[in-house]
Amino acid sequence: MKNLVFIDANNAAIQSMDEAMKQGFKVTFLRQSNVDVYQNNSYTQSVLSRLDNIIDMENGTDADELVRLLNTILQDNNIDGVIAPNEPSLEAVAEACQRCNIRFTDPQGVKNARDKRQARVILQEQGVPTIRSWVAHTTEEVRAIFSQHTPPFIVKPVSGFDSLYAIKVSTPEQAEAASADILNGDLPDAQIYPNIFSRGILIEEFLQGTLLSAEVGIYNGNFYEFMISGRCQSRFNECVELGSLMPAAITPDQKKECFHYAKAVCAALRLDYGIFHIEIMYTANGPILVEANPRLMGGVMPEIYRQATGVSIYPALFTIATQADTAVALPAANRAVTVRKIMPLTDGVTAPEFTTDDINTHPNIVNFYSDKLTPARKVAKDEVLGRIMVSHPNLDEANKIANTILSDIERLIGVEIHQPL
Repeated sequence: MKNLVFIDANNAAIQSMDEAMKQGFKVTFLRQSNVDVYQNNSYTQSVLSRLDNIIDMENGTDADELVRLLNTILQDNNIDGVIAPNEPSLEAVAEACQRCNIRFTDPQGVKNARDKRQARVILQEQGVPTIRSWVAHTTEEVRAIFSQHTPPFIVKPVSGFDSLYAIKVSTPEQAEAASADILNGDLPDAQIYPNIFSRGILIEEFLQGTLLSAEVGIYNGNFYEFMISGRCQSRFNECVELGSLMPAAITPDQKKECFHYAKAVCAALRLDYGIFHIEIMYTANGPILVEANPRLMGGVMPEIYRQATGVSIYPALFTIATQADTAVALPAANRAVTVRKIMPLTDGVTAPEFTTDDINTHPNIVNFYSDKLTPARKVAKDEVLGRIMVSHPNLDEANKIANTILSDIERLIGVEIHQPL
């Protein structure tokens, strides 16, 4: 029986573990003891209760600890593949796997991708289209960069994740406020991963265009084109993604161009083995990298993929992780699926009474995640209260339905929420 080791987890990884066990894999889970980014609900508990082994780790970003834990497993069991779904631990996982002689993405490739400034330097050196960017470590340096170049800019951490602290700025005051947030690191994730969020402030030229991502794989010298995904952005902050959609609303030629660009990015950054999530802005000059994520697409995107194609992405993930001889499926989307996050614009309290029964029974809703969507609940700015997933044969209709339902939810809960751009 092949043993898959998951290092850290998100909601998608919990589903992936479930599917791995159903396919006959032995599953070991190295669980971050001081933080989790998955819903601790009855489904999660049912999956965790069936795992072959759970090992708590103190710090998933510590390569030395991961080496010790992996070697402990190797004393009694084989490790046929390692899956690491969460951004902060990827560099440590890649290094640990190399030290333990376990196949994983090239550690230097992971580092190149995780350092967003270095990634752009490498792309420029390799002749891959990119944009200008600068790194600052103080608000004074941010102010100087702002005065020397033309706004607007995107300000974000050099090695952040999940769009934390990323924001579009147009004035010096906005830039300084955004940089102060990064330097102060007052969000829980920044406090948990100080080595990730202490690398400085990245200031990038603002890209105008259509936000997309290329879901691609590299295995045995082959480049696998899984999907070009689209995005729904917030009209209040373009850096806030309200959800993904599949397939993206682009032409066949644009799709081909995006995959070709993603392949060039992977080659330049040395992303040599695995499934990757390459975020792209399709501009008037063609595709330009937003950021390269050396991992499988996260959030609910694997479920969107399954709903759109009728095929799970996880068997491909298992095949590549375990270096199996199984063919990697590349199904085409046969319907459009789009998602909207339910995210408050400010701190608040939901209405004392409301019901979401009509949303649950809507004919185009294929998934409705609503664990935190309860009456009289204190909510925080940008907290994800839930998600709606809408399916329809036509993408325009799917988007219209999703937007209407999102407006209905805002009226129901009595709290202003992010709406589509």
